[in-house]
Amino acid sequence: MLGKLLKYEWKGLCSPLLVMLAVLGGTTALTCGVILTINPKYDETIAWYSMMALILSIFLYYFGLIGCTLGTMLIIAIRFYKTCYTDQGYLTHTLPVSTRLILNAKLLASILAYFLMLLAIFATIFIIIQVAMHHIFSLLPGDYNELRREFSREFSSLLYEFEDDLGIGFGAYIAYLIVYFIVAIFSNIVTILGCVSLGQLFTKHRVAGAILAYFIVQFVMQIIGYLCSLPMYTRMLITDSYSDNLTPFAIMSPTMNLVLLTTVILAVVMYFVNLHMMTKKLNLE
Repeated sequence: MLGKLLKYEWKGLCSPLLVMLAVLGGTTALTCGVILTINPKYDETIAWYSMMALILSIFLYYFGLIGCTLGTMLIIAIRFYKTCYTDQGYLTHTLPVSTRLILNAKLLASILAYFLMLLAIFATIFIIIQVAMHHIFSLLPGDYNELRREFSREFSSLLYEFEDDLGIGFGAYIAYLIVYFIVAIFSNIVTILGCVSLGQLFTKHRVAGAILAYFIVQFVMQIIGYLCSLPMYTRMLITDSYSDNLTPFAIMSPTMNLVLLTTVILAVVMYFVNLHMMTKKLNLE
């Protein structure tokens, strides 16, 4: 049954997600196209226009990133609100499945949509960097393939120095960031849905209540994040005062671990907030 619920949720999220991916792809193609027009052999007037076009395209791409990220969260929140707390909620809550299963299906589908959008964003950034590198190497004097190999060698040497500079191996650091990234995605989606559910405590202005709940949660998390950063500042002072051989990762890791822990706690709390509101406090419009 979970598979059928996931399929139904994905159908509702797929179309608007594809629209935003198309917008992201369009801004990426525009930026890459403008990059390829830059040529130092042009006269000053054409070069100036090319640089202005590049700056404008980068700004357009940046706003496209922001719009797609926020738009995905907005689509997830709107769909959850409509299918759980409006007239459509009558159909949702009369399905012959438990409320927990409905919530899990919505969470998994929302997390998948958000993850695909973030993955697409990382892919477009990688593409733009590769196009820019290709264009720069093609304009530089010398053999193109040799320039690429020299860049690869320099990059590899930086990776070897990574552990000495940061205090953790590159592979271990990437694994740490992946775990951090996955937990952050899950917590962010559960928090958004939880705030939508908390908005139902307001009788007349539920959307405004959900927005207010989101800002309150973020404000509280900002305060907690500041408190979690105190160990990092303390270690930085110790390092400066006593010349301790603490590595940058050893200084940052306590704060990152505390933030990760509070993020997990927030996700758990918001999950049960959703479950409670959908079972005990359900009040459909």
